[in-house]
Amino acid sequence: MEATKEKHATNTPGPWHAYQSRKDVHRNIVSHYGAMIAREVHHANARLIAAAPDLLAQCKEFEKCLTHLINSGDSGADLERDKLREVLAKVEGGEG
Repeated sequence: MEATKEKHATNTPGPWHAYQSRKDVHRNIVSHYGAMIAREVHHANARLIAAAPDLLAQCKEFEKCLTHLINSGDSGADLERDKLREVLAKVEGGEG
């Protein structure tokens, strides 16, 4: 069964947690405040979904580091920062 998304605010703050559902092969994802994020997700996908807020925050920090390197004269980081910005735009609902 595919994950069922619950209606929730556009930006449900992390952290998110995966916990065992009634079915052995599935997990549910909930926010730290108890909001249901997804139901009946396979274990590997559940770990990735639960980590999403942390991954996004870390990508944003990495983008800042790359920008600092570029501003300090490291032109080799330009392409990687552009790729990261494309990914962040996709995640945040923009073009990418």
